[in-house]
Amino acid sequence: MALDFSRRGHSQARHCGYHRPVFSLRHPSAMDNSDHLPPVIKGDADYRTYRPLVLDNGITILLAHDPQAKHFAASVSVHAGASSDPRALPGLAHFCEHMCFLGSKTYPEENEYKQYLAQHGGKSNASTSMSHTTYQFDVLSDYAEKALDIFSHFFISPLFSKSGTQREVNAVDSENSKNLVSDGRRRLQVLKSLADEEHHYSKFSTGNKITLPAGASNESGEGNVDSEKHPLEDTLKEINEGKFDESDTAEFVRAALLAFHERHYRPKNMTAVMIGPQSLDELESWVVPRFGQIPDRWLTKDEGEDKKEEDDDDSTSENNEKWRAMQRAAAQMVGDSAADAPPISVQAAETVEHRSAFRPELQGGKWPVVVTTKPLQSVRKLVLHFPLPPTWQTPDRSPTSLLSHLFGHEGKGSAFALLQDKAWISALSAGNRVSGPDQALFQISVSLTEEGEEHWKDVAKVIFDYGKIVCRVAEESLASKESDANETCKSDSENELRRIWDEVAALDRMRFHQTSPGAVYSFASSVAQSISKYGTEKCLSVGSLLNENGDTLPGEETLKFCQQLIPENCFIERCSDGAWEEMEAFYEGKQNRDGDGSASNAFAFGKITEKWYGVDYYISPVDEEDVQRWEMGADEVALHLPEPNRYIPRSLELCEDLPEEAKVQRIEKPIDPPTLVVNKPGDDNAVAGRLWWRLDDRYALPKASVTLLIRTPTAENKLQPTNLRWDFDANTSMQSNFLTNIFTDALAQDTYDSYLAGLGWSLSKSSSGFMLSCSGYSDRLSDFALKLLSDFCHVGGSGDETFLKESHFLTSKDKIVRGLKSFHESRRADSLALYYRNLLMSSKGEGIEKNLELASAMSLVDIVKQHQDIWTDQNMVIETFYTGNVSQKEAKEFFDKATGIIERSQSKVLQERAVQTNKCSPWVPGPFERRLTPGEDLELHFASKNPKEENGAVIVTYQSQVEGFKGKSLSSEESLQQSAAIRLLCKMIKEPCFNELRTKQQLGYHNLILIVSSFTCTTDSTCTQIVSSYYDVNYSSRQNDFEASSAILTTPAGSSELAPLTTSIDSLVVYVLSRKENPVEVANRIDDFLLNFKSRLEDMTSSEIEDYADSMAKALTKPIRKLGSEASNHFGKIRRYAPETLVEGSGYSVNDLPWDNPEVLAGAIRKLDRNAILQVYDSLVAKKESRSRIVSFVYGNTFPLEQSMPSWAEGKCSASSMQELMAKRKSLIAYDPSNSYPKEQIGNSLWKMLGKHKTTMRYTAAAAAVIGVGVWGTMAMKGKADGKKHK
Repeated sequence: MALDFSRRGHSQARHCGYHRPVFSLRHPSAMDNSDHLPPVIKGDADYRTYRPLVLDNGITILLAHDPQAKHFAASVSVHAGASSDPRALPGLAHFCEHMCFLGSKTYPEENEYKQYLAQHGGKSNASTSMSHTTYQFDVLSDYAEKALDIFSHFFISPLFSKSGTQREVNAVDSENSKNLVSDGRRRLQVLKSLADEEHHYSKFSTGNKITLPAGASNESGEGNVDSEKHPLEDTLKEINEGKFDESDTAEFVRAALLAFHERHYRPKNMTAVMIGPQSLDELESWVVPRFGQIPDRWLTKDEGEDKKEEDDDDSTSENNEKWRAMQRAAAQMVGDSAADAPPISVQAAETVEHRSAFRPELQGGKWPVVVTTKPLQSVRKLVLHFPLPPTWQTPDRSPTSLLSHLFGHEGKGSAFALLQDKAWISALSAGNRVSGPDQALFQISVSLTEEGEEHWKDVAKVIFDYGKIVCRVAEESLASKESDANETCKSDSENELRRIWDEVAALDRMRFHQTSPGAVYSFASSVAQSISKYGTEKCLSVGSLLNENGDTLPGEETLKFCQQLIPENCFIERCSDGAWEEMEAFYEGKQNRDGDGSASNAFAFGKITEKWYGVDYYISPVDEEDVQRWEMGADEVALHLPEPNRYIPRSLELCEDLPEEAKVQRIEKPIDPPTLVVNKPGDDNAVAGRLWWRLDDRYALPKASVTLLIRTPTAENKLQPTNLRWDFDANTSMQSNFLTNIFTDALAQDTYDSYLAGLGWSLSKSSSGFMLSCSGYSDRLSDFALKLLSDFCHVGGSGDETFLKESHFLTSKDKIVRGLKSFHESRRADSLALYYRNLLMSSKGEGIEKNLELASAMSLVDIVKQHQDIWTDQNMVIETFYTGNVSQKEAKEFFDKATGIIERSQSKVLQERAVQTNKCSPWVPGPFERRLTPGEDLELHFASKNPKEENGAVIVTYQSQVEGFKGKSLSSEESLQQSAAIRLLCKMIKEPCFNELRTKQQLGYHNLILIVSSFTCTTDSTCTQIVSSYYDVNYSSRQNDFEASSAILTTPAGSSELAPLTTSIDSLVVYVLSRKENPVEVANRIDDFLLNFKSRLEDMTSSEIEDYADSMAKALTKPIRKLGSEASNHFGKIRRYAPETLVEGSGYSVNDLPWDNPEVLAGAIRKLDRNAILQVYDSLVAKKESRSRIVSFVYGNTFPLEQSMPSWAEGKCSASSMQELMAKRKSLIAYDPSNSYPKEQIGNSLWKMLGKHKTTMRYTAAAAAVIGVGVWGTMAMKGKADGKKHK
């Protein structure tokens, strides 16, 4: 096969120069004058092709052709990070990362890059670690070349303008401020403060306005940390003849920024990855002429002459001389600090000496010591840290890999198993906390229970004991190997370690070869960093142990490392409220005590304050008696090395039913919908159930996924005996939460081997019931899933134990109660704003306080009763979906066995309780949403209870009054157009909103996200700088609580049943997290932007609208690349729409399930014109008389909430207390078109508009608490089946 090469590609390749390996499809003339790079090692399931290049300027590039991709992605990784920061300017590398995105000489507009990506289905991000600064983007492949051109010029000719520098430091400061309330970040800073101050690891990596005083003089006067002398004072005095003018600091920071870029952003210090559907030769023709232009400024600069900045508008000779002096001083400072960071490539690291940042002499001269911190969240952490030699050069034969496997194991005989059985811990992990060319810090992290906190020294003893056992086995193995080389004479110990190492290697190899390629976006950035360390040949395979087996066991190294896992080489971290209170009581009234008792020692035990975050922590010695006990012999009865893994697949063969053409990957093939194999009604002796099945014909991998949903209202509701109606019950919902937590804890030991062997599982509770999901290699998946289901369904009896044991209950209760107790004090402002909004809009409970009360009073007896109550529901339905490498026969056998397990449990409980036939009407349950009052602006005002929260948060939500699109058979054409327009509007708004509020106004961090979702997100990861978008839909049922709008379906038997029909609700959401302005002012600016955006829409050209629509349509129809994603997508539709389409009398069939929604929506989006978009924008956002808006405010320490209601809230409906919020909630109706607000309340025009949609709109669902500008879509079940009148 021959490829067509353009003449342009030939000349560019010869001109710029590069080196590449031999490939069968390549440019013949370029091959003649190049050094051959070895080909990339890739897995058997990897259908991509690769071409590594080294251009003449020194940059290393990997090109990847992905024939299945719809997006193009690129990443550049610079081999310099925070370790290279000057000591006087912490955060400079991070600041440089921010500045590179703000325009280039070829593309000077600051937002041109993000605007182009947003318009063409792309996204971007960047990150700075201690060793790397990595940039990445993706875009629809048709628009890749221009995006790559803009991207490449960030490295060819970045602007680093004065105005951009002064503004962007606010973004760095804002990023740092949000980290101040993260326990992970706070603990990281304490760890850094324990390190040698001269070691690069100790550097503060993020930076802020104080460490980077680059803002205007009136913005940077916050003072320095601890009122110390300004770190630039001595440098600036040398420049200014002994004078220190603080106004010069901003100029010097900019000079340092330019010097840092000049010193580190050199081609030979960069690796790049480009991947897309374009051929390798086309990619090469794009990349070589662009990235070949990146200059080596450090190499080519004229050291005898300092160049003047082209944009320097102050041209006096005095200032020019000062600027040149700053340039020289900054270059010297950056050059000196560059030597701090070790080289990161494996080859260069061979000459790096072991230099640990952590040594006993830094904490008084003797270890172990205990470092105690107070968390914001209610956690109990015990972490043992051990400095070890680096294994950077041997990633595939690292003793820490084996030690991580052994210490982190959760099976029988492990440290975890022994400690969990004692109810002392809930989790344990092991691995390198720090890994670099010059050091490694191995950690064993444990989550303690309340009882475990009291026995923390005993927990540490078990871990040290396990280390002794590993050491003994390693010693015996090594001795046996040295004494007798005969294979037949090896000791049991040597055979045991060899078996374990061989098993680890085999599982890693299997994972490498049986994993299909993922998204191009994440691939580009991760591989760019990997190349910088391991080169192009092993950039994909490193860590997969491809050449390892039992004979390559690093026994000597393992013994050497294990011998260092002892108390004398350990410092211990305790992070909990209890540990903190112990230290406060111990040191109360005492002065800090010297480590060795001498007055000259700089270190002293006691309370210390970390410099950058202001985190207080204690360092204390360990009693000698405890150390001696830790050093005593180990319990070798309860502790032993892992047994052989019984879950390793026996076969990796593909299903015999698969046709030959499907035995190769075909990601581009359209996905066929699942087949409904079984649809059986329930009766007195059998549960109702449906089996959906699909044989995978796209991925050609021996993997499968099975999801089993037990649809039952018993998960969250109680049956009222008076009216036989299911009503939500908060206590029942809490009991079900306990149930799933206990089951997960109880099965941890038994299922750890399955996790190692590639089998994953989860049991979750939702308003729909209980869902068991299992996935992985198909060979053992059915047996594995049936074992889990059997364990969950087992109700015991006659002394037969179930998973409901006191120890697991106490562990789960401790975790749940702690999480609830610390909820308000540990969450960021944006998470709390989401919480209050969702409490009003979608929650049926009474909030965190009520849940805490219920959880605290919970007993094991309550959980046992709830577990049995589940099986009393005689109307439950078993919804099963089996997909992947599984035949229909195997799926049917699984389904029969699964329903049999459930039926036996149900029969046993019903017999024991003598329950009569349940006469209540069947009901498919689910969460719901309340309808905002049209024309009313609703505001929630709450203060953050997090004592460290400086930021305020504003979340603005516009709820559509027109139902969203469900599917072409289930919704009207008008619903389709409405949903399409809202989704397109969100895409259009995203980048301008980011540019205006974040880049120009510097309000802070905010996300702009396209969302249709219905899950609550209250974790610390809810806000990042990534601008992202996605489409998702969830569902829920009509609610018994709102009988006024209930719809009844009369069955042939004459009974009345609530038919489960769905409604989709779209919302547009914007949020900002900021400490720069009062949240009220932030909300005003969001309003101003959104209202002014209408003129942008009116002025937008038709081609721009078409570009936005085309990119969104392509994103919607982008092929799914993973079986897990496909299974989740299909089961989501089954869960939402199977009850609606298959209920008797509905008039629907299986074919009416909206399998093709993405294609239908994409077609509708492409047909939208300006008038349709403007009409929706007016009704949703611009017209106050028709819009439905809620604004959730949370106030941090910078702008606290006043005690009384602020005057600016007059005339608006506001709530600033839980009582007011709950009172307002009672006044809101369920989102149901048959239950709208009175005509006089909402006006004639809106009344008429809603009237047109009454036939298709009903109840809503749980709030989508994902953050950003986007569609916040929810689903709800509705009443009576309407037939197919909307088809």
